[in-house]
Amino acid sequence: MESLKKEHEKKLRKVLVAAYKNREQPEPGSAWDTRVMRSIRSMPPLSTKPAWSEMFGSLFWPLCPVACALIIFLAVALFRYDVVAEQDYAQIFMDDTSEVTLLEPDNG
Repeated sequence: MESLKKEHEKKLRKVLVAAYKNREQPEPGSAWDTRVMRSIRSMPPLSTKPAWSEMFGSLFWPLCPVACALIIFLAVALFRYDVVAEQDYAQIFMDDTSEVTLLEPDNG
């Protein structure tokens, strides 16, 4: 008798579960659509002006390789053409000519 009850309960449970899963879901009405659209229209607009940090990030990374390449190019040009030494020589000639005469090898 108990096994019949348990078997009957299992069958009843399966039928109820199937009925619950197959039930029809309620559809939202037109009032719901109206409320949703009204709430969307009442939302404040998104900021169209970008923040300073966004502008910095969007400009920094594209310009970073260009700046590095320019620094490397100028460093190579400076060492290749030895601009610093020429400026030092020009400064010596312009400051004091007596030092230049002492530095000449034919000072005899």
